[in-house]
Amino acid sequence: MNLLYLWVALSSAGILGLVSVLDKRLASYNMPSIPAFYAGVSVSLFGYGTLALALSGIPADISLGPLIYGALSGLCWGGALALMFWAYKLEEVSRCSAIIHTFPVFVAIIGITFLGETLSPGQWGGIMAVVGGAILISMWGSVGGLGRRFFRVLPILLGASLLTALGLALGKQALEELSVWLVFSIRNYGMGLVFLALWRPGAWGQLLTSLRDWRTALLLFLAEFSLAPLAVWLNVAAINLGPVSLVSTAIATRPLFVFLYSILLSSRAFPLLDEPRDLGTLAAKFVAIAMVLGGIAALTLL
Repeated sequence: MNLLYLWVALSSAGILGLVSVLDKRLASYNMPSIPAFYAGVSVSLFGYGTLALALSGIPADISLGPLIYGALSGLCWGGALALMFWAYKLEEVSRCSAIIHTFPVFVAIIGITFLGETLSPGQWGGIMAVVGGAILISMWGSVGGLGRRFFRVLPILLGASLLTALGLALGKQALEELSVWLVFSIRNYGMGLVFLALWRPGAWGQLLTSLRDWRTALLLFLAEFSLAPLAVWLNVAAINLGPVSLVSTAIATRPLFVFLYSILLSSRAFPLLDEPRDLGTLAAKFVAIAMVLGGIAALTLL
């Protein structure tokens, strides 16, 4: 069995894990506002979308259906990212990533509800593990009251998770007839449109002002103009190469990478983040992430 899709998906997850922690820093500390950050992201999305379209071209005999699937996939991914960046302003990146990547549960629910699929007892157990892990990592060690933070952030993250599941499924449909480069382009345009819709007066001026700081400019370049486009292209390529359920499982390992990066970048040597590093909190996060990843594996592999 050719496992190239697995390594491509894991590479995407690892790179996106680093992008997540850099985005957390940008959204929470460097950028003056979320709309200013969205403005920077939209420039990258439209720029790389145009480049990919120039490389792929548009086939003369293309049908409308795959284009619609690709556009809807991009809109879903854009909505998921917008919700994720919003959550980054409210919560630690490792908690956010773990909950967002419960999206295989939504894939299973969609399959049961609309496609007549059934789940084995092991898969139901996987769903319970994912839900339990998401609750644990949301509530453990939260500052300012467990219940208040849990109920404030969780709906945002679950919305991002649902949109991620829809984006994956719709993207797979588009790839049935379209090339990786063309789907990458359409997806970027769809995501860019979402961020443009979230524009607020003064956002572009705030972006340009913030880029006068070389640290902010460097972080934005690394996160959104270097690593993120590569990771997204690898994501699309993995979906094209393998079964979407198994690719989703590999992509859902991203919280583990985020967890490791956040520990490193909250250290004295690399003080980019300020996530707690006490033994109790780290142990609880590790257990919760293991529950999420184990549940996702059971859901998609059993």
